[in-house]
Amino acid sequence: MEMVEKKGKQGAYINKKAGRNSGIELLRILSLFMIFWMHGAASAYENTFGEVSGILIEVIGNMGVACFILISGYYGIRLNVKKMMHLDLMLVFFSWLGLLMQFVWGNQVGGETILSYLLPVIGRQSWYFTCYFALAFLSPFLNEMVEKMGERRLKQLLVTMLVIFSAVTTVFFFDINEDGGKGMVHMTMLYLIGRYLGVYQSEKVYETKKLAKVFFVTAGMNFALNAALYLVSGSVQNRYARDNSLFTIIQAVCVFLIFRNIYFENEFVNRLAKHVPAAFIFEWTMRVAIVTYVYNYLVCADKWYYVMVTFAIAVVLIAIGSAIDWLRIAVLHKPETWLVDKIYSLGEKSRLLEWMKRKIW
Repeated sequence: MEMVEKKGKQGAYINKKAGRNSGIELLRILSLFMIFWMHGAASAYENTFGEVSGILIEVIGNMGVACFILISGYYGIRLNVKKMMHLDLMLVFFSWLGLLMQFVWGNQVGGETILSYLLPVIGRQSWYFTCYFALAFLSPFLNEMVEKMGERRLKQLLVTMLVIFSAVTTVFFFDINEDGGKGMVHMTMLYLIGRYLGVYQSEKVYETKKLAKVFFVTAGMNFALNAALYLVSGSVQNRYARDNSLFTIIQAVCVFLIFRNIYFENEFVNRLAKHVPAAFIFEWTMRVAIVTYVYNYLVCADKWYYVMVTFAIAVVLIAIGSAIDWLRIAVLHKPETWLVDKIYSLGEKSRLLEWMKRKIW
C-alpha cells in the first residue's frame, strides 16, 4: 500500500499508509451511538436525576450529526449517481419495512405519513437524509467554490455564516432559519467547515491535548448554561445544545480533529461504519420492536439506572441495525445492482445524465 507523509506536532513527518483512517470511521460509529443514547435518555425527564443526566447526554450526543457532515466535508462528496441510487434504495427498503411494521402494530397512519414512508427522501422521513441528498447534488458547486475562493475568502465566509446562523441563535435564541439547525443552511455550513479542514488544513496537526481542553471547556459551559436554564424555568430546554449552537459546532470540530489524529486501520471498524446509515434510518422502528416484543425499557424511565439501560439499548440498536443491513446486502445486492444499472442505462440512452453532467455538474 502506498505510503504518505504527514506533518507531526514538531514539524517532522510521520509515515502512514494511504488507507482508510479507521479513527474517523470509529467516530461515525460513536456519533451514531451518542445520537441513539441521547434519543433514549430524552424519555427519562421524569425526575431530577433523569433530567440532569439527560442534559449532559444531549450536550454530548447532539454533536453526532455535526460530526457526520464534518466527515463528509473533510473527504468531500463526489457526486456519483449510482451510489446515490444505492443509498436511496437502502432508505426505501428500511422505510417500507418501517411502514409495514406500522400496519402490523395496528397504528393509524395517515395518507401524508404513508407517502413520506414510500418516498423517504423527498418525504423527509429523516430530515438528515433529505438534507444529505440535497447536499450531495449541490456538492459539485460547493467543492468548486471552496477551491476557487481560496483559504482567506473561505474563512471570511465561514466566520460570517457562523455569526449569522449560529452565534446569534446561541446568544439570543432567535433562530433565523427556524429549524433548530436541522436544515440545509446548517448542513451546508458544516460541510464547508469540513471542506476547509480537508482542503486547507489536511497537513496541519492540532495537538490532541489542546483540542481536548477546548472540548471539555466548551462542553462544560454548554452543560452549565443548560442546567441554569433548567433551574430557572423548571424544565429541560437544552437551547445551548441544539444542532446550530456554537457550542455544539466547536465541540464537534474538536472531536473530529481528535479522531483524525488517531490514525489506525481496522477492517471490522470500517465494515461496521458502512452500516451506520441503515441503523440511523431504522432507529425508531427498532425501538418500538424492542419495546413491543423484547423488553419495555420505558417502564423504568423514572429509575436512577435508566441512563444505563438506554446506554445498553443504544448498543443493541447499532448491532440489530447493522445485522439487518448486512442481511439486506447479502440478499438484495445483486438485484439492487441490476436495477440501478438498468435505470442508469435508461438515463444514458435518453442522454439526460450526459446533459446533466455536462451542463450542471
